[in-house]
Amino acid sequence: MKRQNAETDRAFRILDICNELLNWILIIILVVLFCYGTYGIGDSYMLEENAMPEHYEIYRPTEEDYGNFDELKAQNSDVCGWITIYGTHVDYPVVQSEDNSTYLMRNPRGEYSLSGSIFMDYMNQKDFSDFNTIIYGHHMDGGAMFGDFDQYLDQSFADSHLYGNIFTNGKDYGLELFAFLELDAYNTGLYVTPVQEVSRKEQYLQEIEDTALWYRQISLSTEDRLVVMSTCTENITNGRHILIGKLSKQTYKDTYKKTLKRNSQIDRIDWGIFWKTSMKRLGVLILLLFSILLLMAVERSGKRKKTKNNSRKLEN
Repeated sequence: MKRQNAETDRAFRILDICNELLNWILIIILVVLFCYGTYGIGDSYMLEENAMPEHYEIYRPTEEDYGNFDELKAQNSDVCGWITIYGTHVDYPVVQSEDNSTYLMRNPRGEYSLSGSIFMDYMNQKDFSDFNTIIYGHHMDGGAMFGDFDQYLDQSFADSHLYGNIFTNGKDYGLELFAFLELDAYNTGLYVTPVQEVSRKEQYLQEIEDTALWYRQISLSTEDRLVVMSTCTENITNGRHILIGKLSKQTYKDTYKKTLKRNSQIDRIDWGIFWKTSMKRLGVLILLLFSILLLMAVERSGKRKKTKNNSRKLEN
């Protein structure tokens, strides 16, 4: 009988050791995931922050000086213009390569960057002279690149943010926005460029009007030049948001212009971007931290119970 009890006690001790070991392994895994998640938040924030337009402001061409823009072009011959949409974060150099994949992960200086660049379709003329010039940009949570396009789902925002500017070939052109679309990237003829036949141009203009979530009746003809800006959206499968503007010789005043950050401020945390890019990850981290604390509490409770049981055995 004593031998049987001893074997039973030994089995329970082995089981206790295995349970304790499993608990610690689980805690270690959760701690590693917590640390990785913390790193991911910082990395995600830095990705968004480094993609903000302030990092390229030094190169922005002005009426008084194109020197810094020419310097950027000297660094990277793929630079072909500058796009600005007033009142948004869209204020970037435009680049074009021999394909539509190079600048998915390269910045306007030609350096590797997950945030990529605002880039023109490789089929278009660099001077925006085509009937429809297509420009692509990543959708980023902090509003960088084309991340602000979601705001055009709000009609009041759209009504008050209708103008911008395109700089190319040493000249400024006005950009008047007139349509916003949400569609499947693989079910549209709007990504065909350049459109050259008059009948096809008419069809293109009609498709924009028929498909648009909102559309402004402005003067349009097959002789005009359109800027078709495209970015991803999670609203639908393979979704794309397309913001379309008309290019004109008439330029528009930027009524939203604010004092820009100094270079010394670039590395400071922008908490607005931080919270926009990190809320989901912070929720996961809080859940992981709670799980770690719960496991540690269970482990401590188990040790106390074990100590009490051993004390009772000794008393008996």
